Amino acid sequence: MFGVFNSYLFIGAHPDDIEIWAGGFILRILRENKNAKIHCLVLTDGSAGYGTVEERKQESLNAAEMLGTETYEILGLKDGSLCMQQDLPKIIANLIRKYKPDVLVTHPKTDRHPDHSAVGEAIEKALFMAMTSPEFLEYEPHMCKNVLFFVSDPFQMPSTRLYIDISEVFEEKYKIIQCFKTQLDVLLPYIELNKLYGKLSGVLAAEIFEPVSIII
Repeated sequence: MFGVFNSYLFIGAHPDDIEIWAGGFILRILRENKNAKIHCLVLTDGSAGYGTVEERKQESLNAAEMLGTETYEILGLKDGSLCMQQDLPKIIANLIRKYKPDVLVTHPKTDRHPDHSAVGEAIEKALFMAMTSPEFLEYEPHMCKNVLFFVSDPFQMPSTRLYIDISEVFEEKYKIIQCFKTQLDVLLPYIELNKLYGKLSGVLAAEIFEPVSIII
């Protein structure tokens, strides 16, 4: 699928969400499709985690430089507030219209973290709003037919899974995760999960996604 799609939008609730669950996927895309444009969007300021807002922002920017994404935008909404953001579908719809992705990658509504599940809950409405023409939205309408969800909990595996082999970029992903110095105690166990997912799929390391819709 790396050569089929050229525009990807990754939406994470917090700094480091995109990198830890999809950093290898992004590296694979950029390595194998020179025409691909990767747009990353972080919704919150990360203020509920370890470290200051300024530290987390700088960590994200350092990681973005190593990833080599086309854009890396931080909205700076209050960490922990997404479940109370009634305008979240509108915010995400605007982002879909702005970046016009072929593929959208983000959180599922089944995630146990309230901010993550709030994003997943908002996606269905946002996708519909993005392709219509309500006057309160910016940019031209856009239909995104391809959606993948992060799989962040090995105890809540979706029945349909897409395994992405990240063996060749695993060390590079590990170096990128080292940018998030304030969060390493939380993130390093997830790196070990990549090795477990690799064993499940017969490779060194893998990331898992739930394909909601893939139309090629």
